[in-house]
Amino acid sequence: MKMAINSYQIRGLALRQLTAQDKAEMMALHDRVIAGLPDPSWFFPSEEWEFDAWLEGNEAFGYFDKGTLAGFGVMTPQDARGVHSYARVLGEKPECTFDFHDVLVLPAYRGRGVHTMFLKLFEEIARAMDGEAIYSTVDPMNSASWHNFEKAGYQQIAEKPAYDGRMRRYYRLSLR
Repeated sequence: MKMAINSYQIRGLALRQLTAQDKAEMMALHDRVIAGLPDPSWFFPSEEWEFDAWLEGNEAFGYFDKGTLAGFGVMTPQDARGVHSYARVLGEKPECTFDFHDVLVLPAYRGRGVHTMFLKLFEEIARAMDGEAIYSTVDPMNSASWHNFEKAGYQQIAEKPAYDGRMRRYYRLSLR
């Protein structure tokens, strides 16, 4: 997912596509953010093989403060998600859809618009790739996250158990 990202800058932070060289820092940020959540069940942890797949597929972007990864987001085309595609899980047509399935921001960088900019960036990428919709899941108690999705035009289309049985709100942004 190569894209001109100049219009997604945040003061003091630099956005770029992540590479295999960023994997260790991504995984450390992932673990640190999850450990600091008010309730760790808000986020279903990703496994190392998933980081490898995202980086190989050019699906991950990160904001950096000088050399420090402040936050990252991942959006994956449904064909790479297979049976885990959110559209497929919901019984909807999965073709031409994407899953925005990971966004993690260090506490010191929250409130600066990182999540909002990832929402805008991923919408532009999906539109450029002729996408029909972007899906995401959010814990019902994580109001900061689901408010961001709703402000960006995502509609809640279901609330049901996901992953290991934890409750999730499913959101969709229709692009057509």
